[in-house]
Amino acid sequence: MPALIRGALAAVLFYCVSFGLAIAEPLTLKSGDTIDFIGNTVIERAQEYGHFETALSLAAGKDVTGLKFRNFGWSGDSVFGDARSYFGEPQEGRDRLQKAVTESSPAIVFVCYGSGAAMSTNQGWTNEASVAARSAAGDEASLALFSEGYDKLLDLIKAGGGEGLRDIVLVSPPPLENLGGVLPNQTENNRRLAKVRDAVKALAEKRGYRFVDLFGAMGGDQFDGQVTETPLTDNGLHYGDAGYRIITKNLIAGLDISLPDGLLTTDYSFEILREEKKKKNRLFFMRWRPANETYLFLFRKHEQGQNAKEIPMFDPLIAEQEKQIDGMRSAIFDKLQKR
Repeated sequence: MPALIRGALAAVLFYCVSFGLAIAEPLTLKSGDTIDFIGNTVIERAQEYGHFETALSLAAGKDVTGLKFRNFGWSGDSVFGDARSYFGEPQEGRDRLQKAVTESSPAIVFVCYGSGAAMSTNQGWTNEASVAARSAAGDEASLALFSEGYDKLLDLIKAGGGEGLRDIVLVSPPPLENLGGVLPNQTENNRRLAKVRDAVKALAEKRGYRFVDLFGAMGGDQFDGQVTETPLTDNGLHYGDAGYRIITKNLIAGLDISLPDGLLTTDYSFEILREEKKKKNRLFFMRWRPANETYLFLFRKHEQGQNAKEIPMFDPLIAEQEKQIDGMRSAIFDKLQKR
């Protein structure tokens, strides 16, 4: 290799390392990895459909086994943790999230926030007194506050993940849809969402994290305000099964990985595995967010606290379901090899 080219490559590498820019390489999953999903509604609803983790587990390849996926999404949450707080300040929600991340010991974390910030600009989207006024001070102030809060949230996630955390992937929210009728026009919200996407991308570059632009990949930058002919959402905001299928396709492409040759997300074997993933997700949701938590662990535990001992009983059920999922993965790869 000529010295001039070697020098140029060295300069690029130095720039990337010095300024925290991630070098684009395919995401690598390893046997035994735990993968956490963190975010607001778009992440929480993903567990109901199972597309994310089914595709990721198959894209990991036949030799990668024992993968665990943990969905810590919380509808309506912000980067400040408001929705995760039951009765206290947003700090309570952040503490809850960090505890969950610490206990899961993830190797990879996917984080997706921003749609709420784009839609609530100028309305004050956190209850934390010290920052609430800033969030209502206009688009620029709100966007700066979002970036600042996101940066601190990532510090929290990184600290909770510990030394075993290899990768943090920042994912932009997907675009909103116009469905017409009595539902609101999302043109202005998408305009702001594009700016939020840009802020998340800048944050990923600053920290050297991976970034997946769902907003751009799904046509957000070309949004013209027309009514969507084939909706992917239930109400313009919340994606359904068809929507998560498209989101997952773009997520996989954005990570520079792919499903095994010959396998599509519509294949029967993929769908059967996805159903088992959904069963596991329901078990895990009941484990980490049990109904009547106030009665089990909080200030009304004197009434039903004796039942708290049943919550850890979900752990062997989840483990057994994951063992079954691993067996199904192997069967899928064996079938593909025989084609």
